[in-house]
Amino acid sequence: MAAKIIPEIDSFSSITHLKIGLIFLLFLLLIFMSSTLLKQNDFLKFKSKFSYIEGLEIGSKVVLAGIPVGNVNDIKLTGNNILVNSSIDRKYDLPKDSIIMIRTNGIFGKKSLLIEPGFGDVVEDDNFIFTNTKDSYSIDMFLRYLNSINE
Repeated sequence: MAAKIIPEIDSFSSITHLKIGLIFLLFLLLIFMSSTLLKQNDFLKFKSKFSYIEGLEIGSKVVLAGIPVGNVNDIKLTGNNILVNSSIDRKYDLPKDSIIMIRTNGIFGKKSLLIEPGFGDVVEDDNFIFTNTKDSYSIDMFLRYLNSINE
């Protein structure tokens, strides 16, 4: 049977082979793009404003009640504030009155966004801006504060 298929394939012109190859590549591209769009829709994007975020980086974890649920996607300086764009998995509800804070894992550990969930309405639209935030504090800042008190 396999010997019968090979002569049939060889009987097609090179243009037919090219058309079949292009259709196959377009089909693969369509599958790839649809899976990418589905993955993007699985995340709720939100923004939070801070005055000081020392140590927080793009790719830092977003933690809800001790569970990693997302990542920091972008950090921008806007006037006197720093705007942090983040995303979490849509299967987790995020109330609008939640408190977003920057926390440190250990004394000198990596920074992450910690979400203390509130009890209000759930955020349903992307790019909601949280203004109820708590900034990051470092040991360096604390030592400068102690030094200024001492003087």
